[in-house]
Parts: sequence; structure tokens; C-alpha cells
Amino acid sequence: MAERLNRLLDRYFGELLNGGDFAAAPEILAPGFRFYGPTYPEGRDATGLSDFLSLLRRGFSDKRFAELDRLVDGDRAAVRFRMTGTHDGLFQGVPPTRRATVVEGCDLFRLSADGDRILEVRAYFDLLTLLSQLGVIPQALS
Repeated sequence: MAERLNRLLDRYFGELLNGGDFAAAPEILAPGFRFYGPTYPEGRDATGLSDFLSLLRRGFSDKRFAELDRLVDGDRAAVRFRMTGTHDGLFQGVPPTRRATVVEGCDLFRLSADGDRILEVRAYFDLLTLLSQLGVIPQALS
């Protein structure tokens, strides 16, 4: 099962997050898929994930997700990532600043019961740092 989940994670990051190829979603995401994140605590379906990724792409046309760590255990996985991108489009009401951004986070995954697709993603990322980098809020104190 770990090998299958690793292949799905490769496709999730490569095709959906970085490639923007949401046509592959039915092969990667299970029926009943749920995506949870800081701005979606109630969860969204596959269309909600697509909408979120489109929002990111509009705000950061060159955005890239790089995996930093991956842990797989049975039907679950955790991936620590770094997202980079230039704020060159409207994002959450913030006009383009042309600033380079670097944000780290972690996605927690759960595989479907049949082991063929991803059933759930819980995304955690440093929204405070992103908003600071865009100049929306003051830099956080260290």
C-alpha cells in the first residue's frame, strides 16, 4: 500500500499542484474526497481543491511546491513542503506586489479504503508569513 500511496503523492504534487492538470483528478482523488485548509476548515470537495489551486495560480503564476519531507505509514502520509512564487496577480483581494514569496507547510493525506486514490488532504501552511511577505501585515516578531 505504501508504494501505491507514494505514486499517488507524486501525481498529486506533480500533476495537480505544480502541473495544474486537474483532468487527472479523477484518477488521483477518491469519490467523496475532502480538502481541509486554513481557509476551508469545513472542508471542500475536489472542485473546491481545484478552485483553491486556481486562486493560487492567479495570484502566483509561477508558484511551485517542493517536497521537503515525506512520511508514509499504511493508508496515511505526511508531506512537508515549501511553496515559492511571485505575487503577480490578485490574491485574496491583495493586488500584485511583484514580491517573491516562500511559505512552508504540511499536507496530511488519507488513502481511500480500496487504496486506489486519495480520500482526504488536510493542508497546514504559514498564512501569517505569506501575508507578511505581501506587506498586508507587519513582519512577525522573532
